[in-house]
Amino acid sequence: MRLIFNILAIILMGVPTLAQTDTVKKVRYSSDFRFDDGLFLNFVQVKNNQAIAASRIISNSDPYDIAFFKDLIEQKSISYFDQFGARKDVSTDNIWGFSQDGKLFINYNGEFNRIPIVGSICHFIADITVINSNYDPYHYDRYDYSYYNSYYSRPQNRSTRSKEMRQYVLNFVTGEVKVYNRESVMVLLMEDSELYDEYIDLRKRKQKDLMFFFIRRFNDKHPLFLPVW
Repeated sequence: MRLIFNILAIILMGVPTLAQTDTVKKVRYSSDFRFDDGLFLNFVQVKNNQAIAASRIISNSDPYDIAFFKDLIEQKSISYFDQFGARKDVSTDNIWGFSQDGKLFINYNGEFNRIPIVGSICHFIADITVINSNYDPYHYDRYDYSYYNSYYSRPQNRSTRSKEMRQYVLNFVTGEVKVYNRESVMVLLMEDSELYDEYIDLRKRKQKDLMFFFIRRFNDKHPLFLPVW
């Protein structure tokens, strides 16, 4: 029964969506803006604000439950109905992200993280796995003691994994993600010669301290416009 309802809902929703494509209205992004709730398979869907709604996703969970997307992204793959009612399967690792309650989440470094600062230049935080190699420095000498002593065991190199938080910036024009640092901010500011010249005239320490300040100024001068349906 749920399957039949989903297919009918897709057919009914598909016609007006296609008809409005040429008359779509764009609004300036603000903190009140709400992204279309659902899955974003790629960045084009994000820019078009056209997510795959929960009603089109094949799941035994309640699509109106607050934990729906959280539980969904724990799966290895996700199945959904496209605009023609055909079933599609996609690896969870390959989807761009999702929107819940109008808030945008990006799939990066194998985890889904909210993008709290949205604009022409976005800013978000994500964990990264760091591998640390440890070894005994006294192991490397000129003699191989294991040859003379059968009870001697050569120390093994050991590696440990840990997670560290990193900051990133997302270019909302290209969809490219870069580590949030002085160099990446400088590249992004090249789109505005006035801000760029002002930024590179600062001392390196000052450039680092004012990265976020210049991103905010860039977003104010170059506002982001998104479609609403």
